[in-house]
Order: sequence, then structure tokens, then C-alpha cells
Amino acid sequence: MGVPSDVKEYLDRHFLYSLKNRTVLNPGLLVVFSGGNGVGKSVLSRKIESELSGVVLENDEVKTHLLKYDPQIDRDNLQRLTWQYTMDLYRRIDKEVSNGLIVRDGVIDWYYDRILPIFEAQGYDLFVIGYDISEQKSAELIRARGDKPTVSVERLISLFNEHAMHQVRFREVHKPDIMLNDDTIFDHDRVIKMIRERLESLRAATKSMS
Repeated sequence: MGVPSDVKEYLDRHFLYSLKNRTVLNPGLLVVFSGGNGVGKSVLSRKIESELSGVVLENDEVKTHLLKYDPQIDRDNLQRLTWQYTMDLYRRIDKEVSNGLIVRDGVIDWYYDRILPIFEAQGYDLFVIGYDISEQKSAELIRARGDKPTVSVERLISLFNEHAMHQVRFREVHKPDIMLNDDTIFDHDRVIKMIRERLESLRAATKSMS
């Protein structure tokens, strides 16, 4: 079952059509994150948005709009509608957004085998930012950030083992292009440099084929 039409219309109007850089011309490159919660993915995503004119797709932002649409929504329906809407959006992203640099601000490990083929079918290249963060550091960062409107600190910490299992499964198929650890976790400039180089390579490849 797909996302209800009234929910889709609302989210398109308040989320999709308000995305920054929708009309910037960048090559097709999907940036995803493997591993970790509370590690600064959103800060890095916004840096890619501002410095490389990327388009950021953030699940938590979709959830925030859903909570505004229906303040009484329960957790299960919030998760279900977020999944339905984002999957629908991924399938039509190349028609809705002319900018090819898409940043999926969320952990890819759990559902990579359902999400990535959608982008691959539309011709997107893939750039994986991996995190190899100790549980101690992860817990410290999550607690420092605090509860979010859609998820608590304790729930995120309780999911460490499941995250690790899905992370291993993902990385057996997709090797990260860059790996950040406890010491380099906020080395965002290096990540930006590598993505910029990949974009330049994709542009050069497109020119050579034309």
C-alpha cells in the first residue's frame, strides 16, 4: 500500500518543494551514511548542502512534518508513513529534483537493499561515508545530543547491537569511500574534498561521452 494521497500532497508541499538547491545542476551522485547515530550526520549533510549545493533528504524532517499534519499520530504510523513517503519520493526523485547530488541523511545499513536499487535504476553513482565509532563514543554523543521528538536517547542506545549487525551486512556489499573513527569523526572538510573530486570526475566522464 502506498502513501495516502492527502499525506503525499501535504509532504510534497511542505517538505519536497522547500528543499534547497533543487534546480542546481550537479551530476547524479547519491551520498549515504553507514553506521552510527548522533555522530554529526546532519551537520555534515548541511555542509554538503551549503558547500557543494547538494539536496538533503532527511527522514527526521519528514517525521517532523507528519507530526505537524497529525499531532496525534502514534509511533508505528509515523514510521510507516515516513517509509511509504520516502520510498515513493526516491522513485520519482529524478523528475522532482534536477540536481543530481542527493544526500540521504539517515543510516543506510538497515534497508540498503531496498533503497539503493531505486537510485541505481535512475543512474546515480554512490558515495558511502562510513563511521567506525566505539560504543562508548557513540553513547557519549547520543547523550550529549539528547532526546529527539521522534526517538529517545535510550532507544538509540538499545539498538547498538542491531545497528552493528546491519552495518556488517551492508559493508559486505558496499565498501565505504571514506571511513571516520573516534578521532576523525568531525573531519568534514576531508569528506567534502572527496565528494567534490567525485563530482568533478563524473562531470569529466559526462563531457568525454558527449
